[in-house]
Amino acid sequence: GFDNRRLIGIIAGAMENAVFVRAPAKVNLHLRVYGRRSDGFHGILSLFQAVSLADELSVGSLKQPNAIEIDGTFDCPPEATTIHKAVLAYRGATGDSRGLSIRVKKAIPAGAGLGGGSSDAAATLRALEALRRADGLAGLGSEALKALGATIGSDVPFFLDGGAALVQGRGEFVEPIPARGDFALLLVFPGFGVGTPWAYGLLDRERPDDSAESDPSPETLLAAYRGKPETWPFANSFEPCVSAARPEIAALVAELRRLGASFAMMSGSGSTVFGVFPDLSAAERAGTALASAGSSALRIFPALPLARPSALE
Repeated sequence: GFDNRRLIGIIAGAMENAVFVRAPAKVNLHLRVYGRRSDGFHGILSLFQAVSLADELSVGSLKQPNAIEIDGTFDCPPEATTIHKAVLAYRGATGDSRGLSIRVKKAIPAGAGLGGGSSDAAATLRALEALRRADGLAGLGSEALKALGATIGSDVPFFLDGGAALVQGRGEFVEPIPARGDFALLLVFPGFGVGTPWAYGLLDRERPDDSAESDPSPETLLAAYRGKPETWPFANSFEPCVSAARPEIAALVAELRRLGASFAMMSGSGSTVFGVFPDLSAAERAGTALASAGSSALRIFPALPLARPSALE
């Protein structure tokens, strides 16, 4: 199984202090998007589940103050990444001016609906907090860290805790719930990303009235989460319009069901779809079948749900 204790650990290396952090992906088991609010954001009601697919970050101190070296393969320049934004935000909040070398091994595709950018930002904040503590300095503490995370991206507060959570507001209201460990997932990235602003624009255009959509209460969602996946009433507000524009998404959802998934849906604003299976070997078998029949562009990740990692406090 996946060991949450590996999410963060201080390692000795060439740098004075280095912290190794995992930045797990998430899937939205349910995602209800409400109409645009007066502040320009959309409200959501969602069930987030962190999964074992993860980016890996090694964050170390450099002797040169204020330097930021970010090494990794991104879909934008390193200084435009959420990692860089997280460093600047943390420096602004703490006055910490240490130089940083951050090495990133990306596993979560970009534009995938899996929260990779937000998780990388949260992992960076966790690492910077650990480095300060290792030096005997006061950290921000978890509540201030979450408030800081929300300024970087709506999903960042969730990733500071991980596990499973009911998420509301624009993503800043996160209520952790006991995560299940009795199923596995198969994540399928179709080979192309979906831009979140594009997906929201499409949703506003194609779904002028959000009141026609079913709207289970938070209590209903939590009760359903504990039930059998084949009975889950969960849905994703983005899926009808995004899969109409990209039919490959609907085809993959149908294929996962055909391969035995008890539940299958698109995650976030796309493009990844996921299927729920009874265990990892069943998910892996479905992945093998999909890989042999599907397009070579597919990226297929069997994964396990994660419980909440131990806190940094």
